[in-house]
Amino acid sequence: MLETSQASLERYLARIAQRDREVKAFVWHDPDDVRDQYKRLPANAAHLPLFGVPVAVKDIIDTVDMPTEYGSRAYKGHRPTEDAAVVARLKAAGAIIMGKTVTTEFAHIHAGPTVNPHNFAHTPGGSSSGSAAAVADGMVPLAFGSQTGGSTIRPSAYCGIVGFKPTYGLISLAGVNPLAPSMDTIGIHASEVADAAVLYSVLRGQTMPPIQQAHALKIGWFPGPHADKAEPEAHTALELARRILSAQPNVEMVDVDLPSPQFGDLSEGNRLVMAYEAAQHHRAVYERSPELLGAATRKLIETGMAISEDAYRRQLEHVLICRNLFAPALEKVDALLTFSAPGQAPRTELGTGDSTFNRAWTIIGAPCVTLPLTKGPLGLPLGVQFVGAVGKDFKLLQLASQIERMFTESSI
Repeated sequence: MLETSQASLERYLARIAQRDREVKAFVWHDPDDVRDQYKRLPANAAHLPLFGVPVAVKDIIDTVDMPTEYGSRAYKGHRPTEDAAVVARLKAAGAIIMGKTVTTEFAHIHAGPTVNPHNFAHTPGGSSSGSAAAVADGMVPLAFGSQTGGSTIRPSAYCGIVGFKPTYGLISLAGVNPLAPSMDTIGIHASEVADAAVLYSVLRGQTMPPIQQAHALKIGWFPGPHADKAEPEAHTALELARRILSAQPNVEMVDVDLPSPQFGDLSEGNRLVMAYEAAQHHRAVYERSPELLGAATRKLIETGMAISEDAYRRQLEHVLICRNLFAPALEKVDALLTFSAPGQAPRTELGTGDSTFNRAWTIIGAPCVTLPLTKGPLGLPLGVQFVGAVGKDFKLLQLASQIERMFTESSI
């Protein structure tokens, strides 16, 4: 449950002061500013859904009163002239903006300094590195991420928290630095599903219907066409999730078949679309100041500039075909169960991890949620992912809340 008192705010501030020198989740944080925000909250606003709740904001999201540098030296000291739409929603709901969290450059893969709070030698994932780490380490209860490949689901899984990627296009991206606008989606990192649902309700301007914990569920089993890329511990976690769910009297597990040739190609299709669109949006800074960009960012833009518009359009047509195949499959089940990530978080020198198990769902615009489940042989978290029907975000969050309780109560 979200806490809203000044005492709870001080506990979060103390945690940041104690831990962030090592975790490095925040790129900008001013405790005095945080306290001033709380003091400015109107006394008659306690009814607001996020009154006094600290929320961290990924540093690709514009904030008028805090620097926004997009994880790039090319934008050092940049100050936006207005808040992003999602930040304006936060403030209107009474939230306290705790600061800006580390992002990979332009939300791609050139990593910042953040480490995994469970083991500092390992990555928290990316691109929403700081947001996932801040929630996992107890610095904030909620944080904004984003996802264009696997940038919300994967770091949440690596850090052992709840991650939610809504349906594409339902949340405004005004004031969010683009990577690939046909796929970019705001993400939510949270300690539990109920908290994520509160924040999502604020963003949508709607209230989630009450969760019916006794509601019967039909879950589709779908390891997917790239299951051979998952590590043994990820397979173990997915099988554990299936056993827990199969043991529930109100859950039915169903094998789901999505055409492998088409869906197997979506992961690479995501990469092509991302590179092409990133080149369109970041070509100017690349041509002006290439030396200020990370090598991986330069390579992404150069790759995108070499992709023909015809190849890009063909890929978008393929995506449409897959969306049309996905929709009837999700009419038969409440959600698909699949991998969140290939395994435990890799060591930092190996990068921010592989988004193979996220890219297909991102490019077709489906909502996804990852739930923490167990730990691997290195003691690092392992999660599993549930994918819902396009536009059925509240239904997916309700399902995730039910399953979260099943995971917590299971003795398997």
